Amino acid sequence: MLPCLLLGSLAFASAAALARSSASKPLAPTVIGTPYDYIIVGAGPGGIIAADRLSEAGKKVLLLERGGPSTGETGGTYIADWAQGTNLTMFDIPDLYESLFTVTNPWYWCDDITVYAGCLLGGGTSINGGLYWYPTDEDFSVENGWPKSWTNHTPYTSKMVQRLPSTDHPSTDGKRYLEQLEPVLAQLLQGQGYSQITINDSPNLKDHVFGYSAFDFLNGKRGGPVATYLQTALKRSNFAYKDHTLVSNVVRNGSTITAVQTNDTSLGPNGIIPITSNGRVILSAGSYGTARILFQSGIGPSDMISLVEGNAVAAKNLPPKSDYINLPVGMNISDNPSINLVFTHPSIDAYDDWADVWSDPRPADARQYLKDQSGVLAGTTPKVNFWRSYTGSDGQQRYMQGTSRPGASLVNTSYAYNASQTFTVTTYLSWGITSRGRLGINTSLTGTPLVNPWLTDPVDKAVIIQALEDIISTVSRVEGLTLIMPDNTTTLHDYVDNYSPDAMGSNHWVGATKLGSDPSLAVVDENLKVFSTDNLFVVDASIIPKLPTGNPQGTLMSAAEQAAARILALSGGP
Repeated sequence: MLPCLLLGSLAFASAAALARSSASKPLAPTVIGTPYDYIIVGAGPGGIIAADRLSEAGKKVLLLERGGPSTGETGGTYIADWAQGTNLTMFDIPDLYESLFTVTNPWYWCDDITVYAGCLLGGGTSINGGLYWYPTDEDFSVENGWPKSWTNHTPYTSKMVQRLPSTDHPSTDGKRYLEQLEPVLAQLLQGQGYSQITINDSPNLKDHVFGYSAFDFLNGKRGGPVATYLQTALKRSNFAYKDHTLVSNVVRNGSTITAVQTNDTSLGPNGIIPITSNGRVILSAGSYGTARILFQSGIGPSDMISLVEGNAVAAKNLPPKSDYINLPVGMNISDNPSINLVFTHPSIDAYDDWADVWSDPRPADARQYLKDQSGVLAGTTPKVNFWRSYTGSDGQQRYMQGTSRPGASLVNTSYAYNASQTFTVTTYLSWGITSRGRLGINTSLTGTPLVNPWLTDPVDKAVIIQALEDIISTVSRVEGLTLIMPDNTTTLHDYVDNYSPDAMGSNHWVGATKLGSDPSLAVVDENLKVFSTDNLFVVDASIIPKLPTGNPQGTLMSAAEQAAARILALSGGP
């Protein structure tokens, strides 16, 4: 197999991959201004999957990432002191997830977005909790905003599962660890009519069910598209990858995109990388990154483009005003509202709330993981998930998802409690929520929520309060179980009313470039092409019209499989 064309540092590829490459054909040099059939902006799940499938079809593909490597396999070097001598980075070891929010040098978060967003290879899949749910049929339903032509997701979900199967026992020895939480939750939920299932064995069962958390991990390490789709793309000579390359805008000639503007002048004159005569550009920079690129390309609401006009550097790259395209970029966004309940139970090991896993993990657990990627550190903190369906006073069905983990990152209670015995249940609203917000940029061109999307509809708030009441309704039936947050000094209504918006978000942003048929309500059409353009596409979470039933990674990956097939089938391309 011929190697891919690596632009920039050769440290990106694994040693094994480079050895294979050198045995077959020398790596090709960077060619200044080389045109590509497809330039994909952003190496998150959407961009990686699209790049793999398009290069598999023989297209000449360039994948650009603004950040750097993540896992050891990709050249990452951010390794905890206790793991020195290995290539196991922070982004390989699943249980370092909580440490992502506490280390002193969190370089992997985007510094020009005011919410958590991953600026590194893999995007959100390299820094999330790894929860991985196969999409339900309802997730791709007309009722959830998808065109009818998208509803048969099964062939694409099957492709995804074939490449990346889930696991609810990620340790390489097949055992589960820190599972004291499961029998406690089982008692709590079975008293409310819940049944235990293997969640991804029955994706469509999402009412009154619970089970062990499922992840996208492989061989005791973080998996995702980086460990699967990217690795096959890297073996192809028609695939090129370049990191540390920031794309500010697409270069337009009216409705036709001709190139992308980057900060790297080694890739083309003034940093401009062209596409072939029938080439295409795919934006996969995430909900905030893609929106900003569109604004800086003269595409979006007039108030956002006006902010770009006010920036001396960015304004130079805007097209003529006559070529501006007014689309609802950043409108109609959704994110799961999430509320934490904190409990104690004498059987729980809160694992010191994961505070020292990066700097000083429990020695026996560290030794076990380094030996064969087994044990506690082979999984992240979630242990049990559950779902329930609700119908609001407006007649709209909504789903509640619960995610439970040992420990509690924040406890505000009047009760005395044993911190070593705490656990948290995070309660989300998902499919069917009606609250919406808006994202955009500020005068510094920093991506930020403009209107928060959480519980803006009072029916959503009423449903989540009901869900919280239901969860705690059987606490007294579980011996030793105590709810400590909220405590008896407040009501659930007041607890939700006073919940900080900074803590309510889940960073599952969807809808910013919503897929649809009406350009007054959507940004891309059924084939993911940006309205009023000839060859500009979006493939990331921002195209998803409404939230799926669970964490969106599985839905996004299935959508990316379908998106790649649609783009390849669309006439007029390279």
